Amino acid sequence: MPSVQRGQVYKKPSGTWAYRFRDEGGQRREVAKFETRTEAGQALDEALRLVRLGGLGIRRDVTLQELVDEFLAQHVAEENMIRTLRARLRYATDAFGAVRVDRLQAREVGAWRRRLPERSAWHVHKALRQVLHYAVRIKLLDENVAAAVPNPEPKRAEVQVFSPAEVEAVAEELGSPIPLFAAWTGLRPEEWLGLERGDVDTVRGLVRVRRVFTDGRVKTYGKQDGSLRAVPLPLRAAESLQALPPRIDHGPFLPGKAWRTPEPEPMEARGMDAGRQGRRARASPPIRASPFVRRLVDRGRYRPLRARPHDGHVRGAD
Repeated sequence: MPSVQRGQVYKKPSGTWAYRFRDEGGQRREVAKFETRTEAGQALDEALRLVRLGGLGIRRDVTLQELVDEFLAQHVAEENMIRTLRARLRYATDAFGAVRVDRLQAREVGAWRRRLPERSAWHVHKALRQVLHYAVRIKLLDENVAAAVPNPEPKRAEVQVFSPAEVEAVAEELGSPIPLFAAWTGLRPEEWLGLERGDVDTVRGLVRVRRVFTDGRVKTYGKQDGSLRAVPLPLRAAESLQALPPRIDHGPFLPGKAWRTPEPEPMEARGMDAGRQGRRARASPPIRASPFVRRLVDRGRYRPLRARPHDGHVRGAD
């Protein structure tokens, strides 16, 4: 393993201090006229750092605000994610924006972390870690001081749920089937906003999520690999759609748009099963509203419900 160049600090006959080292080309360099040994040593450390970077001359006096602006300008992500990062990083720039990033101290970052809002602290600190990791990656910093500060995830609060009777009351008050359809399928707003009539299969009791509507536009991909999927269509959700007048001149059928029953398409021809798009077909019965859901709706036996996020089923609360 090659040795690491250390350079040399020495005192000249005139009484001043100097240092010498070899640059990236192997040439010996000497710089003198320092009043103290400490000043010469600090200057040598900076010179050796630039040699290790290949003589690129990367600035050392970059402030956190400048680093954040540079990071956001080069970061590849959706526009809504860039806006979210900018909002979260504002906590850090308000506190350390004028501070040089090489002078950030872990204890100062830790004290700042304790003052953050409890429900936002984890996300805000994670964003700062991301920016300082970028600084390490481009060799502006040797270490990420924010990574040395613990960042425990917040405790999840209990989710309040509506009873079926309350969902019915909300739908009646709004004069719209959307609350019923969204509650019984468990779809997120960006998912049911992107639905089209052909995505609702009342024959097999399925809703196929093929696109999402977010940031003002329709996207044919989701946030995660499993976002595009097929979820069960409970009987009450299917019945709620009967309130929509049939129309064929508009693609999306929610909110307030028409829908019509699509022609059934053999799933074997699509090479998929009812659980998730992209898998090969399995020998499994079509997924419909469960008997519990049918009995619950038909008999009017209402009790608090909770949606299972992985498939959109509705079940009784624990």
